[in-house]
Amino acid sequence: MRARSSPALLSVLAIAAALAIGGCGGTEYAGVELSHYVPGKYLDAVAASLERAGDNGPELLDAVIRTPEPDREALAFLVANLPSVDLATVTADFLLETVSLGREARERFPWGSTVPHDIYLQYVLPPRVSQEPLENWRAYLLDELTPRLDGLSSMEEAALEVNRWCGEHVGFKPTQRRDQGVFETLASGYGRCEEMMIVHIAACRSVGIPAREAWTPYWTTCDNNHAWTELWVDGDWHYTGACEPRDALDDAWFNDRVRGAALVLSSVYGAATPGEEIYREEERSSLVNSISHYAEPGTLSVVVTERGAPSVDAPVTISVWNFGALRAIARINTDASGSAALSLGGGGYFVCAGSPESYDWSLVEVRPRERVDIELTLDDVPSFQGDFRLMYEKGE
Repeated sequence: MRARSSPALLSVLAIAAALAIGGCGGTEYAGVELSHYVPGKYLDAVAASLERAGDNGPELLDAVIRTPEPDREALAFLVANLPSVDLATVTADFLLETVSLGREARERFPWGSTVPHDIYLQYVLPPRVSQEPLENWRAYLLDELTPRLDGLSSMEEAALEVNRWCGEHVGFKPTQRRDQGVFETLASGYGRCEEMMIVHIAACRSVGIPAREAWTPYWTTCDNNHAWTELWVDGDWHYTGACEPRDALDDAWFNDRVRGAALVLSSVYGAATPGEEIYREEERSSLVNSISHYAEPGTLSVVVTERGAPSVDAPVTISVWNFGALRAIARINTDASGSAALSLGGGGYFVCAGSPESYDWSLVEVRPRERVDIELTLDDVPSFQGDFRLMYEKGE
């Protein structure tokens, strides 16, 4: 099913306004009672998105009004969590096609019915992966991949086949710093690791396989960093190299590196997924720390004090040695008790808290399944201003 062509917005709004006369007095936008079209749990968030969209608000309202009943929750979820850059530019037809084709894939393939509803909303439905241009890739990829997947009943088999298709169309080559879109990468036939990941995740989502981006800010055993794909298959999260097919999940060229990683971050569209360690929760997206999917982490616990009292909301930076310098892999803030904690892979870390005017630091070793506690005091700036690299390597 393809989305219908959009009628004139003025006509749609006029009809909706007529229907809204005598409404229930809930959340309104442009005279339209949103509760007629939006499930209650999303009402406030959708109304906020319409306001934030500015001049594009009527376009979003057009999508809200025209969405068929079976797709209303999906549409509301998307609109409630769209980033501001998309709220200002996205069209009603784009949103209608996104939810329609998402449902089509879910109904077409046998694994679609096995995906829990919340997993579907967060990891199949979203039209954006990272910072790439917003493109309407879903219909193209669904048409391309369907012949390859027809006859497959296993989600794992389908996931492996999708990656084979991606590997046939995209290889690795460094590009510019800004992410290419799906069609740019497919047209050129190459991309860097994040762009390969964007294509792969889009391909998985187009056929109803939940997928999300994952990356490590910096490796601990060599220079550089990396991004790849995590797939939700048969109830568990797995990893794979994007556009780098293998014959099994949880197998990639970076196996040894990722099992020794310090931190792995995974992105979530909307609120953080229950049951996973939240690294950071924003208004419309979240990051989870998924290091436990790859290794048996330890826990770093930091208490920051200042003038004998807990330092609230103090920034704590955790760094590793990479590219010849200390590189930050995580930044967390202390809570009301002056404490902050994070799961980390085993290894040595440089931990610093405070500001340039008042800070403290420590070198710590985190061991698997163990907790290490440190206290940092912001009263005085440490006098040591020597070579951190030598100190880090010697563990002094």
